[in-house]
Amino acid sequence: RLDTPLGAMTIASTHLSFVPGWNRHQLRQLARTVRALPGPHIIAGDLNMEPGPAVRWSGMRSLACAATFPADAPAQQLDHLLTDDRQLTALRHTTPQVELSDHRPLAVTVTRH
Repeated sequence: RLDTPLGAMTIASTHLSFVPGWNRHQLRQLARTVRALPGPHIIAGDLNMEPGPAVRWSGMRSLACAATFPADAPAQQLDHLLTDDRQLTALRHTTPQVELSDHRPLAVTVTRH
């Protein structure tokens, strides 16, 4: 649970399996666990799945759409910032190139309206 300028939020950071089916199971379990905590909720990280399945299996919505993989020429979005708070919106997002991973990070500036 983090206190932010937008209020307290439960934020989970994760790196799910690349194995299809197993990452879906992990995301469903994570979303269930996070929802048992006080809201609003954010799940962020490398989910190793495209946006459609990420939204479907988490029951949340995406705050940003941007290709993050592979890092040298992003063509797929495998990294996500998901929320169940309808008042949170992204002001901007970026996927800076860094030499630390085969994915680019997804950095999102969030506001509440």
